[in-house]
Amino acid sequence: MDLTSTRRAAVLACAALAGLAAVAAHGQVNGDRQTMILSAAPGGGAADGDSDNIAFSQDNREIKYIAFDSSATNLVRGDTNGKRDVFVLVRSKRGDHASLAGRIIRVSVGPRGRQANGDSRLPSIDGQTGENPHCIVFESRATNLARGDRSPDWDIYLYDTRKKRTILVSPGIKDARTGVVDGECELVTFESRGRIYVRALHLRKTYRIARGTNPDQATNGKGVAYERNGQIYYQAYFEKFRSKKKGGPYIKKNGRERLVSANARGRRGNGVSKNPTVDDNGWYVAFESTATNLCEGGRGCPGLGTVDRNGPISDIFRRNLNPRRAPTKEHMAMASYSQGCTAKNPGAKTVDEQGNGPSNNPAMTGAGENIVFDSEATNLRQSPSIRVADGNGPVRDVYYWNFPRKRKCGNVSRESRGEGARGTEDTLNGDAVRPAASNRANFIGFTSTLSGQVGELNGPAIPDVFVRYLGAGPGS
Repeated sequence: MDLTSTRRAAVLACAALAGLAAVAAHGQVNGDRQTMILSAAPGGGAADGDSDNIAFSQDNREIKYIAFDSSATNLVRGDTNGKRDVFVLVRSKRGDHASLAGRIIRVSVGPRGRQANGDSRLPSIDGQTGENPHCIVFESRATNLARGDRSPDWDIYLYDTRKKRTILVSPGIKDARTGVVDGECELVTFESRGRIYVRALHLRKTYRIARGTNPDQATNGKGVAYERNGQIYYQAYFEKFRSKKKGGPYIKKNGRERLVSANARGRRGNGVSKNPTVDDNGWYVAFESTATNLCEGGRGCPGLGTVDRNGPISDIFRRNLNPRRAPTKEHMAMASYSQGCTAKNPGAKTVDEQGNGPSNNPAMTGAGENIVFDSEATNLRQSPSIRVADGNGPVRDVYYWNFPRKRKCGNVSRESRGEGARGTEDTLNGDAVRPAASNRANFIGFTSTLSGQVGELNGPAIPDVFVRYLGAGPGS
């Protein structure tokens, strides 16, 4: 995420107020498709702890902030709590270019910059067109971040970069996890003991929405996808207005819960589905599944048809919940399948490969036309001209599926690579997992145990977070 400041003194002052010591600017590279380390100490030194769970502000191509969590103690000054913390890169050069120049601040802090006395992790960031993101939501076991929490169970918190303060989002709820903020910093979804809740920050009220776990909220704050009993569901909601005499506005369910992991015949997936991710508008939900029947019915999944070729190996799917309004009209698509098509010939099948290894952890862009995921597959490539699809073999890689509305077909490229251009055999020597994407897919991020590449200095035993710039372009 990005909090631009024109003066170094101003940045240091803000960091001091937040109780976060600012660190030296990150490096800058030029050109397209560059991979850069994010979890670096001041001056590019090695982090002394592991880092994970990267997240981007959803402000289109601006990318004001990039967040992650880490056990490192040398990313900011004064980190002596011995706990996992949430950090944010404040980009000093906001916009669509390959630069991580900026400063890292710590946001899992209490009043007057008090250090957290428990672990914090899993950041989520707001942001939308024309708005400056300013809210970072995360889960924490700390008991000293805000009023109303003195129990060491997990709770959801929000750090406001404008007000320089942390608030408790899950008051009165035990073991709250997996917080996700909407684009306007008005609604936060989270789970607790098998229930999905929505906290209306502007109303200061919490509503139970559904039964399930692992929620992901649409950026427009009008729906949430979640897991339950090995299936994916989606529940829409909206803010209903009424007079103060009748209690004022409140959050209300919009229609019935929908089964997402079902094929065009309405039959639920015959395998385990999990890890849902939603686009800006609640039109698409992507998820991973071992089901083999999700492409059945109708015309099947674009390019692939109705037959799942790799059996019960986990694949990445994208369900279209609103064919009338979504950019594409198919019922279900498979993202771990590369067609090898072109805009001039969207029906071409010059690659025609479904992943031959398990694919997991999808993350989708704002318009739902791009999905990143990690996979053990070794056969996915976007063009037949790439002779070696995966030069590092069984090492898990991050892939990028793009299915633009104009082309109407999907291709896959391997993006966990170094500074080589797409299509080269430049590979990483460690697993790349848990990817994230910016709203327009100009940046993707991931966690990796790679060593000695792209500025990594702490060895394969300490995972780091990395950012890859895919280049300025139309995006989704």
